[in-house]
Amino acid sequence: MKDVSDETLVRLVLTGEIHLFARIIERYERPVYNLMFRYCRSEEEAADLSQDVFLQVYKRLSSFNGKRRFFPWVYALAVNKAKDWHKSHSNSRKKLDEFRWTFPEAEGGSDQEGALLGLEEVDRLYEALDTLPDITREMIMLRYREELLISELAEIFKISESAVKMRISRGLEKMKVIMGGDRHESTGD
Repeated sequence: MKDVSDETLVRLVLTGEIHLFARIIERYERPVYNLMFRYCRSEEEAADLSQDVFLQVYKRLSSFNGKRRFFPWVYALAVNKAKDWHKSHSNSRKKLDEFRWTFPEAEGGSDQEGALLGLEEVDRLYEALDTLPDITREMIMLRYREELLISELAEIFKISESAVKMRISRGLEKMKVIMGGDRHESTGD
């Protein structure tokens, strides 16, 4: 069942194979949980919000357009849930640097970001990401961590592709400044 496409799983669930919805949850529980955690910064609350997202996914499964990719559709529902939570709990957010995000492991089982950047660089990355508006941070995470297309981000966030590109570009520039990106550039010769 691991090689079965999302669209096939959706079709099977909708035709009565309800137990296969667990496969959908298994595929997307980590990115949905991580999104919720980035918004609420509480493991327990992130788990509850993730469960709510998957209940909503199940209820709205029949409205999924099988001609599009499934993950952006799920993530759009999750982003809306996170935004709703944020509106009602914006003063209870903790700083990102109080937590360590978990990055997907590479084939060999090593932490790619940790190996490439070192702990100090990872800490600076977290600090830089935490300065960005929530939506910009999510766009950067989805673009570079989940490798979504600009068109998929535009669909998720309901803005134009050029607006997505602009937000990502500005966010990366801000992160570069915060992380001291200019100090490594040569001064001549």
